[in-house]
Amino acid sequence: MTSAIRMLGLALLLLCGVALAPAVAQEDPLVQRGVPATATAETAVLAREQALNAGQRLAYERMAASLGLNPNASTQQIESMVRSLVIESERITARTYTARITVNFNPQRVAAAGGRIPASPDSAAPAEGTQPSEAPAPAMASGPAVTTVDAMASYRSFAEWVEITRRLESAPPVARVQVVSVAGDQARLRLGLRSQAPEAALALASAGLALAPATPAPFDPRSSAASTGEGWRLSLAGFR
Repeated sequence: MTSAIRMLGLALLLLCGVALAPAVAQEDPLVQRGVPATATAETAVLAREQALNAGQRLAYERMAASLGLNPNASTQQIESMVRSLVIESERITARTYTARITVNFNPQRVAAAGGRIPASPDSAAPAEGTQPSEAPAPAMASGPAVTTVDAMASYRSFAEWVEITRRLESAPPVARVQVVSVAGDQARLRLGLRSQAPEAALALASAGLALAPATPAPFDPRSSAASTGEGWRLSLAGFR
């Protein structure tokens, strides 16, 4: 008798599970979790940059398959659609970087690129006479780059380099970051900024980053072209 009751209870649980299954919310394709990111390069700094770029592209390809987007978008197009990138876990060696990441995509930019954005109850229009719960984001917090600067980033350890890139990637005035070259304890970066460099430098200071013009190169009377020096220098605030 007891066995029969147990079997009946199990059957009821299975039936309830089947009945409730359609009500379970589907995964949001705009949030790609557990994406693998791995690369091997001459240094851990280069390996990390390559791995995160590859992971970001893989996340985009997964989202594109769900929303009907072009799977062959350029790196710049993908970066313009990424709202944030979160490192879930990582492992670092002298030349290899391995991680699992979560990539969050901007729904407005995905829609502008032709993506079929799934309807969300949270996106319903507010009732008449009410105001939206969220205030408009500051102009600098989103949008394309309006200027590009080359900056020489200085750091004393791999951990410090990771911290510099983490702060850059989350800083509102920074639209994109490109690693041009890496040599020892310095890396040449190309920064796409959403405001002019002096204004962006003030905003980056609040994020603990020091961006300042490099010392101009000495004047060479034999050269007819104006010397621009090394552009800008970047480090964590307080770096010496």
